[in-house]
Amino acid sequence: MMHAMTCVCGSGKSYDDCCGPLLARARQAQSPEALMRSRYAAYVLKDFDYIVETTDPDTTALFDHDANRAWMEQSTFVDLLVLASSEKGSRGNVEFVARFSRNGTDQTHHEHSQFRKHKGRWYFSGGETAG
Repeated sequence: MMHAMTCVCGSGKSYDDCCGPLLARARQAQSPEALMRSRYAAYVLKDFDYIVETTDPDTTALFDHDANRAWMEQSTFVDLLVLASSEKGSRGNVEFVARFSRNGTDQTHHEHSQFRKHKGRWYFSGGETAG
């Protein structure tokens, strides 16, 4: 049963009170961090369409969707740690570390992500890998 499941994004909330409604397309993320967490959940749950739908329309052409999809399908996601998040007007930033396993090797992805609010919706607009 999904309803008792703790959300895969690591918030400590139940899936239904956290990323569940976002991935069900029932409501929008209310902050850059909420969107970032829901995108991580989409990777865990292999909902690639959500990744595409929540990528900034202005930058979507820059993303290699095939490579992203392959990465998602070949990885087992372990956990997510949000280090910092902020928003100012229509811009937001989230720094996070995601741990995952790929081909039997444990890996860590540390990123500073940028988000943009467009027509009332938050979108992922880009990210830079941190040292």
